[in-house]
Amino acid sequence: MTAKLPLIDKRFLITRPQAQAADFVSLLEQQGGTAICIPTIEIIPPESWAPLDFVLRDLDEFDILILTSVNGVEALFERMLETNQYIGTLTDIFVVAVGPKTAKALGQNCIRPDLIPADHRAEGVVAELLKYGVKGKRILYPRAEIARPLIIDSLQAAGAEVVAPVAYRTILPEGSEPKIRKLLSTDDIDAVCFSSSSTFNNLSVMLGDDLRKLQGQTKFFSIGPQTSETIRKHGFEVDLEPQSWTLDSLVLAMVDYYKK
Repeated sequence: MTAKLPLIDKRFLITRPQAQAADFVSLLEQQGGTAICIPTIEIIPPESWAPLDFVLRDLDEFDILILTSVNGVEALFERMLETNQYIGTLTDIFVVAVGPKTAKALGQNCIRPDLIPADHRAEGVVAELLKYGVKGKRILYPRAEIARPLIIDSLQAAGAEVVAPVAYRTILPEGSEPKIRKLLSTDDIDAVCFSSSSTFNNLSVMLGDDLRKLQGQTKFFSIGPQTSETIRKHGFEVDLEPQSWTLDSLVLAMVDYYKK
């Protein structure tokens, strides 16, 4: 007799950008779950590439490169290619990837990070770099437009020069709001999965005061502490947060959750 998959008959709303949802969907489907992808964020270029392009011309003058998302990696290499910058320059820079997904994206561009902190958050990046020593170092940090100032403020306070051009922006995707309203109103979703603070913030903007009513019995699953904090600040309960803050760990935690 074939064992029943742990997430069979469970339906999950995935709020990640469409282009980044495939791995998560695959992991859920391997466990028997059904994933419905309606993104609450869309990744778009900065208003101007000029600040990033300008610093890329002097890339060899930086000691450390910090990348905190796949989006940052993709933007960096897109602009290096567009401006004819030699990717090999990065082999002479101490490269920090916030977590395994960011490291994988770097690897796809033939760059192996020198540091992946155990704590896959900005806090982990700062803690490890402070141990490494940053006084007098010049640091490049291509970032999201709405990135928290923690990395910049902490490393500058420790004596580093941090250059942080905007590499991408996040906006509300067109057409998602009515689809999410309709889906949640059916009360046929077991949980909404949030992979970043932005995914929850944008859902809150989309649905406003209706979010609480539409949630009903639907659970809120968070990828990690920062996202959980955002959810709780809006007055909602976090039903699940994995001990390790990756999509793989979130799926394993979901399996354990429903087994219990």
